[in-house]
Amino acid sequence: MNDGNGFVRLIGAIRAELAAFEAEDGEAIENATADKLAALQAVADEMAAGARPQRALLDEARALNAEAAIRARAKIPTMEKRLAAVSNLAGKPATLVYRRNGRNGRWI
Repeated sequence: MNDGNGFVRLIGAIRAELAAFEAEDGEAIENATADKLAALQAVADEMAAGARPQRALLDEARALNAEAAIRARAKIPTMEKRLAAVSNLAGKPATLVYRRNGRNGRWI
């Protein structure tokens, strides 16, 4: 029977990624994401070898990963605004992006 080591490692990696998002530490986000991807590969390898995941660990990993995806998407507008401010300071104004209805859709 599978003891869930791969999922335990995956859950820990996702929690580290969430903490890095909270701290807004770019290097920590990169490292945590790389760790999460490695843990995901380990889980895939375990399952390919015939291990069956524990349902509770699988559900927890899915919920945490969904939360991480939401937080990552929520950071995009903030990062775009910061990049635009830095570009303006450097003398390079941000490019305007318009949607079909003619409205500025940059910060949506």
